[in-house]
Amino acid sequence: MDWLLDVFATWLYGLKVIAITLAVIMFISGLDDFFIDVVYWVRRIKRKLSVYRRYPRMSYRELYKPDEKPLAIMVPAWNETGVIGNMAELAATTLDYENYHIFVGTYPNDPDTQRDVDEVCARFPNVHKVVCARPGPTSKADCLNNVLDAITQFERSANFAFAGFILHDAEDVISPMELRLFNYLVERKDLIQIPVYPFEREWTHFTSMTYIDEFSELHGKDVPVREALAGQVPSAGVGTCFSRRAVTALLADGDGIAFDVQSLTEDYDIGFRLKEKGMTEIFVRFPVVDEAKEREQRKFLQHARTSNMICVREYFPDTFSTAVRQKSRWIIGIVFQGFKTHKWTSSLTLNYFLWRDRKGQSVTLSASSRCW
Repeated sequence: MDWLLDVFATWLYGLKVIAITLAVIMFISGLDDFFIDVVYWVRRIKRKLSVYRRYPRMSYRELYKPDEKPLAIMVPAWNETGVIGNMAELAATTLDYENYHIFVGTYPNDPDTQRDVDEVCARFPNVHKVVCARPGPTSKADCLNNVLDAITQFERSANFAFAGFILHDAEDVISPMELRLFNYLVERKDLIQIPVYPFEREWTHFTSMTYIDEFSELHGKDVPVREALAGQVPSAGVGTCFSRRAVTALLADGDGIAFDVQSLTEDYDIGFRLKEKGMTEIFVRFPVVDEAKEREQRKFLQHARTSNMICVREYFPDTFSTAVRQKSRWIIGIVFQGFKTHKWTSSLTLNYFLWRDRKGQSVTLSASSRCW
């Protein structure tokens, strides 16, 4: 019996070591998150007490002052029958902008999606179908490269150049004022990212509701702090506008290929590539506020404010398997491929956010071990 007690004691000791290790990891991770919280609130209070008292908030009417520059919207679509047609039609009928074109990337072995796109193209001359060279499905980066090639050919035939290139997915609902905002900033900024907010579902849809928490935290707090401290903004893959300078630099860097087809998270990869080239990046949370209605709603000791944030809305996966597949791609692309592709830099602040991205590996392993 002594040997059995020894085995049991060793097992308990091992559990104790594992528990202490996990507790230390979670404590360090908690301190990291607490630091981001402190920076966010200090920065927010400081701006409210100083910046916004000296400089009034910009009105959405300012977005109408610059001349409309030509903008290209790129939408990759594989097996998006019944979705991509509605998305392109909604964008073409609701965008408060005139000088833009939508390029939808399809595949030769996906005739149903092509048919949907053809119907929209027949109604809207600024919507164009692109057929990729290889049959699908391929990576999103490969489809975007084909779309970018088609845009280049379109520019040559039309004898003009786009000033900005915008990423969207087939499920996106685009804010009517989005292109106005990009047009206002694209001459000064090389990567512009607006928030992504998932549509709400019933509270019983636990899987999709996790995305609401995740993106509220990410685009409400984490990315603004990241931009303020490191000057680097990760693209979300949707609601991202690249300047012509940025796209030209990416094409030169990849010998004519802008998006890395080997990367599972080409949007995350591009944010760092542009930062390494000295490009300027910005994350913009811009509410469209009607000042006249706001004044009408002011009462004694009360101030009601209604605004529409310029952002991207979409439905995220609602089943466990699709969420696991998507988030596995994010973890592999950001943690493992990112660690191999993007080395530590000379900037301590940028390294800190690289570490925050990569700590997902240890946190994931810790969570798995804890569940075990």
